[in-house]
Amino acid sequence: MSDTLTQERTQQHPNDAAHDDHDQIPTDLPKIHTGWVIVATIIALAAFAGLFALGWFPRADRIAKLDAETDSADAPPTVDVMVPTRESKPFDLMVPGDIRAFQETSIFPRANGYLGKQYVDIGAHVKAGELLAEIEAPEVDADLNQAKATVDQAKANYAKAQNDFDLAERTRVRFAGLTRTGGVTVQELDEKTAASDQAKAAMNAAKASELVATAAVQRLQATQSFEKVYAPFDGVIMSRNYDVGALLSPTNTGDGKELFRVVQSDTLRIFVNVAQQYINSVAIGEQAFVSVPNYPGREFPGVVTRSTGALDPQARTLRYEIDVPNKDGALKSGMYGTVRIVVKPAEPPIMVPTSAVVFDSKGTRVWAVEDNKVKSKSIEVGRDYGTEIEARSGLTGNESIVTNPGERLAEGVDVSVVSKTVADKTDTPKPKSEQASAK
Repeated sequence: MSDTLTQERTQQHPNDAAHDDHDQIPTDLPKIHTGWVIVATIIALAAFAGLFALGWFPRADRIAKLDAETDSADAPPTVDVMVPTRESKPFDLMVPGDIRAFQETSIFPRANGYLGKQYVDIGAHVKAGELLAEIEAPEVDADLNQAKATVDQAKANYAKAQNDFDLAERTRVRFAGLTRTGGVTVQELDEKTAASDQAKAAMNAAKASELVATAAVQRLQATQSFEKVYAPFDGVIMSRNYDVGALLSPTNTGDGKELFRVVQSDTLRIFVNVAQQYINSVAIGEQAFVSVPNYPGREFPGVVTRSTGALDPQARTLRYEIDVPNKDGALKSGMYGTVRIVVKPAEPPIMVPTSAVVFDSKGTRVWAVEDNKVKSKSIEVGRDYGTEIEARSGLTGNESIVTNPGERLAEGVDVSVVSKTVADKTDTPKPKSEQASAK
């Protein structure tokens, strides 16, 4: 019956039968080669083995290290130590410097008058005592002439008073002789004596008047000398504030009111402020070198000549003066620069390896080995040499300093010293230049 139904469906739907034949699974497909299966299996196993190795070996190494640390937990830490020595090499102290002229002064007019002549201008090189300008002051000249006439008059009055006194004194002497013989009375002698005394007083007054008149002449001569303005020292005219014909007065003494400003710059003064911690290392006579941005790579030699002798209580610095020759005039007054002072430590500092210094909540310290036990020593650090650092305090220089401190070190812990060396300072690198504030 089923076959009959099938035939009927085929007869009724011939296209459906063709479609079913097309969708049937083919049976002649190629078979997979066995070799490829084996290769894929081997690759998969190799990848799995590699991943296993990447995970197992590090873990095994960590376990081995933990076992080693566990085995050595009771053993004392091993350390390397060194005995430091003191560093006595000179170093360069770098400080900012204020460049000033060796001498600098403002010349103000001392006479009232007009600027009559002017012989120099800005930038002129002058010698001490050289005439710079002349001031016309006719009133002073007239007053001087009057004073000289007054002196002559006073001298004449003094000469007359002297003659009057001589006459009165001789008359008194004659009357005194006649009184002894009874030729004149005592009253007449007293009168002549009084006349002589008055003549003497008049002569003294005339002499005093002459001295007063002479003093007036000297004062006016000094005032008249101010009509000529001279250079006080060798130098250069830095400023000139008046032209010929300008009215001058000695009362004009403010800034910018000076007639000339003269500076002596063949030698310059360089003022520097050195911090308190370095003043024992800077001595009078030390060599110094000045550099300015205007001349890159060039240094001007000088010498530390003097100091104030007292520290600035605000900045805690000591002011030094350095004299620098400036014959060629390359440096100018008012410049700023950097001063390099070659100094040698007054007390050579102790140097320790930078690796030995521990910075933690307890401060800055190092570990020292005493009787195979470590002991913490607090220090104050100074200059940094890169591989070494300066210990300003806290050490004597005879300690055995641990160069490789670790986390296992603690106060009083027993350690095992594996190597001990003495620092060799012959190859110590030159320290970094110091920068001191000039506040």
